[in-house]
Amino acid sequence: MTNPIKTHRRDRVLEITIDRPKANAFDAATSKALGEVLVGYQNDPEQRCATITGAGEKFFSGGWDLKFAAAEGQAAETADYGPGGFAGITELWSLTKPVVCALNGMTIGGGWEVALACDIVVAADHVRFWMPEVHRGIVAGGGGVFRLPRLMPYTLAMDILLTGRWVEVAEVAAHGMVNAVVPKAQLMAKARDYADAIARAAPLAVQATKAMWHRTAHLPVREAYLKCQAGEVPEYTRLMASEDYLEGPRAFAEGREPQFKGR
Repeated sequence: MTNPIKTHRRDRVLEITIDRPKANAFDAATSKALGEVLVGYQNDPEQRCATITGAGEKFFSGGWDLKFAAAEGQAAETADYGPGGFAGITELWSLTKPVVCALNGMTIGGGWEVALACDIVVAADHVRFWMPEVHRGIVAGGGGVFRLPRLMPYTLAMDILLTGRWVEVAEVAAHGMVNAVVPKAQLMAKARDYADAIARAAPLAVQATKAMWHRTAHLPVREAYLKCQAGEVPEYTRLMASEDYLEGPRAFAEGREPQFKGR
């Protein structure tokens, strides 16, 4: 069987493509493959941003492969999805590096949950979304139930999750779930614009920014400050003690571009 997760390294950006015909759906093996790629990305100091898209133009991802699950008698809760949980990213809590998601086609169920687990989302203007789980006797347990109401108004999220209706990209864009909507021919160029801007930034500062939010989002602002100041966010502590933390101000004072080394 060919690898369903394709990768291409473009300078400091890792470009990932889900390529599992017909719908780029996830079984356990595909989830493991994406999770292993993302763990490798996290651990490689030369890679500063990643993008994820789907092969073709019809599907970004059809989500959980229900036909495979039925054939294997595999329940979602008992399957071994590897280091990142379902779809390789939805529970990859160790991932402090950013991921830009480029939605190239229909984004269904678990495919939508992949997008929700990313940091920046770009969509082609023909993309449609669907969370059909309640009509399949299951729930959007790969993050849909947890993340969608945090990204848009509660009542709208519940409308989507409980009715299982199709959603056009313009509707979710109006509520901030995607960063940009572009013609399909411009999709990867837009995703690369975001990724390249991130890759030019100080890598430890980028990781600290993401980690600070994820480790304190549940806290009141004052407690979030105290958690960071107490050394309880390792990425923030590492940044503050790094060469890069001094390089930015020094480069500004000297009138030159900073040379960030990630240490």
